[in-house]
Amino acid sequence: MPAPPAVRVAPVTAWSCEAYGPAGAEYGALCFVAGELGARVCADAAECAGTMAAERRRLFQRINELAAAGDDPTFAELADEFGGPDELLGGSAGQ
Repeated sequence: MPAPPAVRVAPVTAWSCEAYGPAGAEYGALCFVAGELGARVCADAAECAGTMAAERRRLFQRINELAAAGDDPTFAELADEFGGPDELLGGSAGQ
């Protein structure tokens, strides 16, 4: 199992996490990956964009896997609602 990413404290004004946006930063939600308020994992906005693109793809794939399994109708509804990864977690299609 890989080691968890290093968490660093960063100024709120550095950039807004793609998942949370500026409104999230007001409440200390600076980084989707950090797992704690007031901290970031990504070193800059470009790394945030790459990390969030990967997270969107991973989540979209998992939603569709669970929808195909048919065990929980909630995932079928989510698969119908979101047509692609860019519609998830603050992606460009969801804005």
